[in-house]
Amino acid sequence: MNARRRRPETHEAEANGKKVRVTVPANPDPIETMQDAIRDQLSPHAVAAIVSYLQPVSTKDSAVNKEVAWFSERLVELLGGYEQQSRLAEELGL
Repeated sequence: MNARRRRPETHEAEANGKKVRVTVPANPDPIETMQDAIRDQLSPHAVAAIVSYLQPVSTKDSAVNKEVAWFSERLVELLGGYEQQSRLAEELGL
């Protein structure tokens, strides 16, 4: 078997006045990036409250409704599921 190991992509940079080669980081997963940002900025209770208000939303545009439902589902995943979201919402009196 002649398997070639792929070398990571690099580019030239300058560090301490010297030219060096550095690796190019892989593109991050956009959903993970969004979830990380939400975790950093919002408490689980705030996320549960947002989901509570998003779930009954209905517009005249079915594409928008699908997008809102998708976002709501991502938030529920972030909380650990519908049971956890429901528990947190109940603690908030929603």
